[in-house]
Amino acid sequence: MIRLTQLMQSIDARFTQLGDKLEGKQMRFYPSLVGPLLFLLMGIAGFLIMPFQVKRQEGMATTARTFPSLLLWVIVGGAILLLLQEIVKIIRKQPIQVVYLDLLTEVKAIVILALLVLYALLIPVLGFIITSVLFGIGMLVFFRIRKWNYYVIVVFSALAIGLLFQVVLNVRLP
Repeated sequence: MIRLTQLMQSIDARFTQLGDKLEGKQMRFYPSLVGPLLFLLMGIAGFLIMPFQVKRQEGMATTARTFPSLLLWVIVGGAILLLLQEIVKIIRKQPIQVVYLDLLTEVKAIVILALLVLYALLIPVLGFIITSVLFGIGMLVFFRIRKWNYYVIVVFSALAIGLLFQVVLNVRLP
């Protein structure tokens, strides 16, 4: 129990140290440039992936590639038009939309997203109950919850939900 308390204090100290470093720091973000650029890259990726995903059908006017190709052309074309529009604004020295992101908030969001992805990846390996217990405890640690009864509630809830589905409802969980 003492080691667990020391581990919790160590994690808490690292969160505090990171929070102190990022407190008040902001980053400029240009959504009118980044959004179209991301859609342009995704559209190009779609064109590159399509030959491996959808078989080519010879001699037909409309194939399985027709509609996805049309959508990809609309995405790429729209992204190019939006990028050109923003480039013209930059050349004319007109203001473009700027959003200031609080780095501490964004890092917290990335950590939560990483925990969710880790949860999804671990479910097939460890099973629903164990992974849910670990995820719940990880979230409580991340949000610096110190009341031990909350940890008991998380463990009990994961066990109860898992057993309810498996035993009572006869639903197979991963």
